Amino acid sequence: MGKMIELTAADGHKLAAYRAEPSGSNTGKPRGAIVVIQEIFGVNSHIKSVADGYAADGYLAIAPAMFDRLQRGYDTGYSQPEIQAGIAMMQKLDWKTTMLDVDAAVAEAKKAGKVGIVGYCWGGTVAWVAAARTAGLA
Repeated sequence: MGKMIELTAADGHKLAAYRAEPSGSNTGKPRGAIVVIQEIFGVNSHIKSVADGYAADGYLAIAPAMFDRLQRGYDTGYSQPEIQAGIAMMQKLDWKTTMLDVDAAVAEAKKAGKVGIVGYCWGGTVAWVAAARTAGLA
């Protein structure tokens, strides 16, 4: 199980992130790190469990709260109204600040070595854009 931490983006914005420490390595040293980008539902129990899974395999996992610029602590379920609310949140974000938040997560993850990125749902698009625009990804 991980814990919530705070990251700071280059523009000074503070955002929460779920940090799951590696536990699968016999050497005590992480195999590397992975940034886990959320779905439109926030850093909810599902995204935390995904990060915990990477940690169990020996990676430091950082799951930044990508909606914190709009609503701190956004965490919702999967009903139709919640899906619509998540879509509305996503549509209010812009790519410039979204990438600043990804950069902050990558900077934190680099402390464990090489960094990869993965995203789910909307987070998959964010990961794809980050692969083209974010320095420091392996």
